[in-house]
Formats: sequence, structure tokens, C-alpha cells
Amino acid sequence: MTSGSFIFLMAVVAAAAVSFADAFSPIATHQPTGRIATPLSMGIFDSISKAFGNAEYGDPPEAIKATARHILVPSLEDANTVLAEFGKGETSFASLAGKYSTCPSKARGGSLGSFGPGTMVKEFDDVVFSTKTKNGQVMGPVQTQFGYHLIVVDKRSGGSDWY
Repeated sequence: MTSGSFIFLMAVVAAAAVSFADAFSPIATHQPTGRIATPLSMGIFDSISKAFGNAEYGDPPEAIKATARHILVPSLEDANTVLAEFGKGETSFASLAGKYSTCPSKARGGSLGSFGPGTMVKEFDDVVFSTKTKNGQVMGPVQTQFGYHLIVVDKRSGGSDWY
């Protein structure tokens, strides 16, 4: 056996995930080892298969967006006051934002427009991009470094596997 043949044989044995002794033992004594062989790399063919495969699921991070509104108030008591007034059903979220919010977005009914994960502070993002948050539902109060937020998610796009 030439050295090139021996190296090739060793590569085949390694790829088959069997020991060298198992590879040369009589066939009658072969017992399953429970090891799973790893797939062989095929160089350029791997790239082609990845291009046409569906191995990566979900939308790219830049495709995940949410459109939300909020009311920012300085204290928990203020947030509960706004929630109580909203709960009566006599005033819209937008008009309460204009009346109570300390954020400049109050001029737009609390609308923050469309944004992706990581744009807002973590506590805010955790609520907006949570699977438990339903569109149109008032969430909060959520405390951040800016105060207390009441949040309404109007729309989410992308990331269909998380909501």
C-alpha cells in the first residue's frame, strides 16, 4: 500500500466515524457503535446547495419592524391615572398622549413611527417585540430611564415566527 493510498484510507475511516480497528475487523464482529457520521464537505457544491437551500429561517434583522405609540409620564401614579382615564373609554389614546405625555411625540398622538429592534431602550423593546404583546393592546406601565411608558403596538412586520 502506498502512502497516498494509506492517507486516503485514513480519511475515509475518519469520515465514516469508525475507529481504525473497527475498519479492519472481520465483518461478522461489526457492531453498531452508536456514533453518527458527520457529513462530508464538498467544497464549491456546499456553496451551491446553500444558495438554493432553505437552511436559514426567518427574516433578516433589518426586515423586522414595529410601529408603536406611547405616553411617557414621570411617575407610576401618573401612568395609573392615564390608564384609569383610558379605561373609561371616553378618550382616545392619541388625545391622552397629547394631554399627559412629556415626550415630543405627543404632538403626533404619541406615535413613534416605525423602528427595528435595538432602536429603543431595552425595557421598551422587550415589550414591543414580545410574543405576548398583541397589536392594539395597551401595555404598561413600563419603567425606563425616561419615566413610565404606556405602549400600544400598532403594527409589526417581519419576524413572523415571534408573534
